[in-house]
Amino acid sequence: MKVATTLRILVVGVGGQGVLSASRAIGQAAGAKGIDVRIGQLHGLSQRGGSVESTVCLGPGSTGFVSAGQADVLLALEPMEALRALPRLHSESTILVNTMPITPFSLTLAGGTYPDEEGLVDALRGGSRTVHGFDGSALAAESGSARSLNAFMLGTLAGFDVLPLEPAELRGTFAASGHQAFRSVNLAAFDAGLAQAQILRDGESKS
Repeated sequence: MKVATTLRILVVGVGGQGVLSASRAIGQAAGAKGIDVRIGQLHGLSQRGGSVESTVCLGPGSTGFVSAGQADVLLALEPMEALRALPRLHSESTILVNTMPITPFSLTLAGGTYPDEEGLVDALRGGSRTVHGFDGSALAAESGSARSLNAFMLGTLAGFDVLPLEPAELRGTFAASGHQAFRSVNLAAFDAGLAQAQILRDGESKS
């Protein structure tokens, strides 16, 4: 399948949240559909709790790098990491952010305080037209396990029709790539994310 324009996706979070798995699932689903895929650099994976980011570019191009003002989609598993990504976004970017914070060890060690979550989301809204903040960690836990946050966030992304993929295509790829012992809980979280997307979209249409 040929995609006419490049879609640049930025996935951010902290170590242990499954940023890499989420990026790979998007890339594998797109590749299976015949879409050109490039996955960019990953950072911080060796440090649990440290910043992690991955880029996925779908469509024409030769690089997986996403520079300032280029990210069309931000999937943020942690709110402060979403704020760090703000310079990479543009006014038409779609932003989905889990508002449950994980305080960096370095901030605790320095005696600092974590910024107000509402303020973080408001800052994101100041730079982009479509921003949805929600407690993805709690919603993933309700579906079975907070450890399935990445599956929940992927389901939410799939429900927004911003990817050149059907939700079932991304769901199937994610299910096949995960450990079999966690497959059922991950699929439940993905489906809960799809339902959350519908709630958010209904709220958009009423506003």
